[in-house]
Amino acid sequence: MSVPPPNRPPKTDDQPSEPPASVVFMEMMRRAASEQDQPVMDEPMANEPPLTTDDNPPSRPPMSDAERQRLASLEAERLRRVQRRKQARDRKRAGMLGGVISAWFIVIVAGALIATILSWGTSPDSLSTDLRSEIGRITNQQGAGLIAEVTTPVPTPNYAIRIGILSGHMGPQNDPGAVCPDGLTEAEINYAVAERLLYQLAARGYEVDLLEETDRRLADYRATFLISIHANDCRAYTGGASGFLIAKADHRASDGEDTRLVECVGNTYERMTGLTRRYGLTRDMEDYHVFNRIHPTTPGAIIELGFLRDDREFLINNQDLMADAIMAGVDCFLRYENPFADEIPDEILPTDAPINSITEDEITDEQS
Repeated sequence: MSVPPPNRPPKTDDQPSEPPASVVFMEMMRRAASEQDQPVMDEPMANEPPLTTDDNPPSRPPMSDAERQRLASLEAERLRRVQRRKQARDRKRAGMLGGVISAWFIVIVAGALIATILSWGTSPDSLSTDLRSEIGRITNQQGAGLIAEVTTPVPTPNYAIRIGILSGHMGPQNDPGAVCPDGLTEAEINYAVAERLLYQLAARGYEVDLLEETDRRLADYRATFLISIHANDCRAYTGGASGFLIAKADHRASDGEDTRLVECVGNTYERMTGLTRRYGLTRDMEDYHVFNRIHPTTPGAIIELGFLRDDREFLINNQDLMADAIMAGVDCFLRYENPFADEIPDEILPTDAPINSITEDEITDEQS
């Protein structure tokens, strides 16, 4: 059963409707403004009627206390709404700025992680020869510039210097290298000298790695320098063959640290052993596979101690002397001494020129 709505008197045109709150608020504001801005008038003269022109309308009655309180509450509510809107805009603006900063931070961290992962998985062998040469040249120039700028260099403690000594043909593959008719092998001469050099370096406190020919550690190997020790073949060359050879990577800068290492060791080895230094380098030496595996900033050199046939007695009986000579070259390199103190030939013999009656056809890949 529905309840009928309460009886309300019908609305007539003579009965005005209640004005909305906004109209009431504006009317109260006008009254307040009129009370503050109304000028003080002199007392009217006796029997003088008040002025009631269109330019000077009669003043409105003053506001009651209830109206003033309602006006104050409405104004306070308006101010609160304005403040809330301002706070909301500030929060939105701060949220947008924080989002931009967070996005950039994520991009930078992701890029660093990707670069690190790619550098771990990229082998130096995948780089072209020209690129490795350019990297080595720039690194050596930067290193030389840093050394030149320091007037009072602080020596690096020995324990912070890492040196790689590679014993040629040593490893699980049982590669003897060059072999003489009586069974003397290149690998055993190489190891005898490398072992003695290793003991001398370790006794001075250096961090030394004895490396095999195909050592896995050679991939991107980082050290102060690396020397690979080899000996030349045991063939009977026409007119004989004696002396040693030493080389750097052909793609490394000619004025870089690799050249300084080669000259330091070459000069001291020639002076102390009395063996003649030969300059007819083969491609196997200048493009030695280890040079393509170590890090571009690691200087590297390969030395052929002598010929197993014509220098046989020297290689067997003077292994301590050979190790001492290489050690002296290491000291020259680490002390940044001038390796060009002795005269170096202006022109070196090309690889296809005869050396002591040794022809190009007689030089084999066994030299390395």
